[in-house]
Amino acid sequence: MFDVFAYLVQEYPDFSACPDVEQLARRLFAAGFEDEDIEDALSWLDSLDSAAAPEVLALPVDGMRCFNDEEIEQLSTETRGFLQFLETHQVLDMTQRELVIERLLELPDGEADPDTARLVVLMVLWRQCITPDALMADELLSAIGWSSTLQ
Repeated sequence: MFDVFAYLVQEYPDFSACPDVEQLARRLFAAGFEDEDIEDALSWLDSLDSAAAPEVLALPVDGMRCFNDEEIEQLSTETRGFLQFLETHQVLDMTQRELVIERLLELPDGEADPDTARLVVLMVLWRQCITPDALMADELLSAIGWSSTLQ
């Protein structure tokens, strides 16, 4: 599924240029992806669209997000630190951060590693038509060994 995401970001740097779901599925199949991976990826993207924005209370700018026990168990220290870094550097806002955390917690145990977190962040931003600057895009794409074409 994450290979499909990486492909989508490379092929369609601008989400608005992405074809409709049926045509996209055909293009992904033609690109060599398995039906199951295509279905999983499209379903994940659909659930991202339909996910209710997590309620984020208005916190002071200097407020700090504390992780609960489940989040600490499933998200490594490196992953949590990376999310904090992204928020501190205004790549993610509080709502996007919560959406990323929610999506990471939906993954099977052990799959929410730092590289996967990078790709989930990239997909959340991509789906919201937000293009990170080139350096941040390179950092996010480093999870899959690709360089940024997002400029």
